[in-house]
Amino acid sequence: MRVWMVALVAAALAEASVHPAPATTAPSDVVHVDAVAVDARGRSVETLKAGDLELREDGFVRPIDDVRFVKIDPVLAAGEAVAPIASEADERAAAAQPNTRLVAFYLDDYHVSPASTERVRTALHQFVDHELGPRDLVVVMRPLDSLLTIRLTRDRAAVHRVINTFRGRLGDYEPANDLERSLIAKNHAGADAQRTQATWSSLNALVIHLANLGSARKTLLLVSERANPVVQRRGFESLPTSSFVVRAANRSNVSLYVLDPREAGAQQVPEGPDLLKVMADDTGGEVIAGAGDPGVALRRMIADASAYYMVTYRTQRAGDGMFHAVELKAKKPGVSIRARKGFDSLSADEIQRLNLLAKINEPKPPPKLEPMRHQSALIRPWFGLSRGDSGRTRVTFVWEAAGQLIETRTVRSPSRIVLKVVTADGTSVFDGVVRPSTATAIDGPGQAVRAVFDAPPGRLRLQMSIEDATAREIDSDVRDLVVRELRGPVVIGTPEVVRARTARDVRLIEGDPAVAPVAAREFSRSESLIIRVPAYGEGDAAPVISARLASRGRPLRDLVVDPENRPDGRRHIHVPLSSLGPGEYSIEITAVGPQGEARDAVAFRVTN
Repeated sequence: MRVWMVALVAAALAEASVHPAPATTAPSDVVHVDAVAVDARGRSVETLKAGDLELREDGFVRPIDDVRFVKIDPVLAAGEAVAPIASEADERAAAAQPNTRLVAFYLDDYHVSPASTERVRTALHQFVDHELGPRDLVVVMRPLDSLLTIRLTRDRAAVHRVINTFRGRLGDYEPANDLERSLIAKNHAGADAQRTQATWSSLNALVIHLANLGSARKTLLLVSERANPVVQRRGFESLPTSSFVVRAANRSNVSLYVLDPREAGAQQVPEGPDLLKVMADDTGGEVIAGAGDPGVALRRMIADASAYYMVTYRTQRAGDGMFHAVELKAKKPGVSIRARKGFDSLSADEIQRLNLLAKINEPKPPPKLEPMRHQSALIRPWFGLSRGDSGRTRVTFVWEAAGQLIETRTVRSPSRIVLKVVTADGTSVFDGVVRPSTATAIDGPGQAVRAVFDAPPGRLRLQMSIEDATAREIDSDVRDLVVRELRGPVVIGTPEVVRARTARDVRLIEGDPAVAPVAAREFSRSESLIIRVPAYGEGDAAPVISARLASRGRPLRDLVVDPENRPDGRRHIHVPLSSLGPGEYSIEITAVGPQGEARDAVAFRVTN
C-alpha cells in the first residue's frame, strides 16, 4: 500500500498543473469549450458562427467571444515526414502541431471481465491500424503503470505491444506480479477498494498529462465495464475520485469516451448513478456499448476529434472554486450540439499555487559558461587606452612571441592570434586576427599587427586562440581587462613605446602614426625609444607634459618633450639608449593643467 500511496499523492499534487499559471494573481476569466455539431443524419456541421449558437452559464446567457472550427487532415502531404517522440520536449512540440490528434486508451483491466479480453484487443488493434493517422499521438495506460513516465507516441508497434498485454481481470484476484502481490489486500473487499483507488488515481494522472499538452480537444477512451465510487476515509480526502477526473478533464478539453466491451444483454443496470455514463456525458464524450462491432462507435469517436468547434467566452465566476454549468445550443433547426456540461472554476488557493508554480517553472536563461582564465607563457601582450568616440575608450592591443611550444621532434612558435573581445553583457566589440608587432611594423591588408576598437568603460573579456604558421592552435589566453573612463581635468592614457634602430626609423615613427607600438620592454643600447603620450585636459586646453628618466626610483635627467602634438595626436618623447648602461629604468611622465595634474610611468630594461 505504501508504494501505491506515493503514486497517488504524486497524482494529487499534479492536479495543480492542469492549467498554465495566470500571468498575474488575478484569475483568468477565459473559458474554452470544445463542441461537436451534427445534423439530423449525424453528419458534421461545419458552418456555424457565433450568432448561430447560444451559450448559457449557470442558466444565464453569456456573449460568445470567438467560434473557431477545427478540421483535422490526418493525411501527410507529399514529401512530408513526422519525427518520432523521444522526449517530453518532443511530445509537447508534436502536440502543438496542426492536424495532430491526441488519443489516450485507459485499459481498466481490474474492471473488465476475462471474457471480454479478445474483443477489446481486436477492436483497439483495428482502430490503431485503420483510424489513426501518421501525425496522431497515442498512449496506452493501465492501472498499475507508472504515473511518472506517461508519454504519447507515434510508435504504432509499441502501442500494439501494450494492447497485447491487456487481460481482463474482473473477479480475478490472483496477483499478476510481485508488486501487486505486496499491495493487494488478502480479502476481496479490501482488494476491490484498492483496485478502485488505483484506477481513479492513474486515470486522473493520465487526464492531467493530456491537459498539459495544450488547449486543443483531447480524446480519452476508457475501457471498463463498471466504475465503483471511492469510499472516502479520514485523512484520504485528497486522493483522486471520479469527480477529480471530470474536473480535470473539463478544465482542459479532454473528452472521455467509455467502451463497455460486453456483448449485448450482458450489461446490467447499475445500482445508483452510472458513473461511466455520467463522466462521458459531463465531458462531451459518449458511452460505446451494446451489440455490433465497437469499431463503428470508435470511428465516430475519432470523427469527433477530427471536426469540432472551439468556443471561447468570458466567465463571470472566475476564482470562486465552484462548478458552473455550461449549456451550448445551436439556434439552427436540426443541428444538435454535444459539449461538456460545465467547468470547475479555480479557487483562490489553486490560483496561488499556479502562480507559485509558474514562478518556479518559468524559463530561466542558461548560466553563462565562461572559459577559465589563463595567461599564456607563449606571448607578451600589451594593452593601451586612449580617448575614443562618443565617450568610449579606445583600446589598442599588440603582442610579441615570448616562447615556443616544444613537441616531440617539433617546435611550434606563435604566428598569429585570433582575438575575440566581449563586454560584460556579451556584446562583441572585436573579432579578428592579429599578427605579432615588431620594430616599425605597420598594418597591411590582411596582416594587422594591432587590434584597435572602442569599448564602454567597464570589464572586457578577451579570448585569444594562439596559432602557429599552419593556423593550428598551440595555446590559448583568456583574461579580463578593466577599461577606465578617460574623463577629468587632466588625464593620461596609456603611453605607447615604439622602438627605433636607425635614424630613418625615428623619422618614420615621428611622422607616421600607423607605426604600431611594441609590447617588449627590453631593449639594446643600439636602439632608441619613442614614447607617445595621449594626454587630455578640460575642453580644448592641452596639459603641459614633462618627463624625466629615472633608475630604480633615482632621478637621472629631464627628457625633452615635443612641444606640439604629432600627427597621431600625442606628445612624443625621444629617448636614445646608447648612453645608458645595462639595468632597470623608467620614464616618469607628468601632465599639468589649470585644474590639476596626472602622472604615469613606463618601465623598461636596457641590455648590452
